[in-house]
Amino acid sequence: MSYYRKMLGFALLSAVAVSLLAIGGCGGDDYKAGASARVKSAAREYQMIEAELKLANMVKPYFVIDFADQQLLIKLRGAIVWKYPLGLQSTDSEEEWDFVDRFQGKEGQLIRTITETHLFAAKAKTPDSILAIVSEATKFKAELLQRELPQRFQLLWGDKVILDIQTDIKGTPTDKLENTMFEVRHAIQTPFGKTHLTIKMDPTKALTLYRAAQPGFPTMVIPPKS
Repeated sequence: MSYYRKMLGFALLSAVAVSLLAIGGCGGDDYKAGASARVKSAAREYQMIEAELKLANMVKPYFVIDFADQQLLIKLRGAIVWKYPLGLQSTDSEEEWDFVDRFQGKEGQLIRTITETHLFAAKAKTPDSILAIVSEATKFKAELLQRELPQRFQLLWGDKVILDIQTDIKGTPTDKLENTMFEVRHAIQTPFGKTHLTIKMDPTKALTLYRAAQPGFPTMVIPPKS
């Protein structure tokens, strides 16, 4: 926890130092414009660290979508308990920024919770050895965990923000009619587009994420590096 406090202090000091230089009139207009941008960047970094410190102080896991380091993380009290390379099907950085912008919204929300999940298809049955690993990572009792390996599922945060997880498992559709209705409903709700990122994932890793990332799961997004 002390690491986050140190980073918080460093980001705050950086923002103040750059701000003082800009106010002091050092350099020309180009320098002042650059200093202003650096102030905003340092201030945003301060807010991000402050947001993660808030999540780290919670007693339950939280989800981090880290575009800067290209990885997905589940953390508990600031410690990583699960991670996976982002591995997006599309490498378009504009799509990543669109995801960040829609996630944060006009209010600049740094923390949001998952509003809905949907499992399209899965394959039964998960070996007890894998359930034990998932149980350790998610803190759920093994006997309460889903025993199917997911083929595909989606995580949704509202405001047209969707993360689509796909594996190479050849599973059975959970309910064809329900899957169709789910797709139709969201197509109607998002007539002007949506942010839909697709990630290819190892099945056992996907199982852990699916079990942990249920509605109400806290999430923060770290923007791509500029």
